[in-house]
Amino acid sequence: MSSWRLSDHVKLQMVERQITEELMYETLAHPDTIVPGKGKRKIYQKIKGDKLIRVVTEQEIVITVYLTDKIKKYIKESTS
Repeated sequence: MSSWRLSDHVKLQMVERQITEELMYETLAHPDTIVPGKGKRKIYQKIKGDKLIRVVTEQEIVITVYLTDKIKKYIKESTS
């Protein structure tokens, strides 16, 4: 489906957080914004309804994925 590799940790998080692979891959393919993370990490962000999905990657590995309702906090950070 893609060149992204998913850690076992992120697979467990997706189940616990009820985030589908489809939503995660959509965010990676068509993010609203990409912001730098710690070190070489990149954070792909996409607004979905009243939530923001954030996918944290390091090179081709997906490190973590989560949904938040703190859209203004993270979108403000990305434009600063």
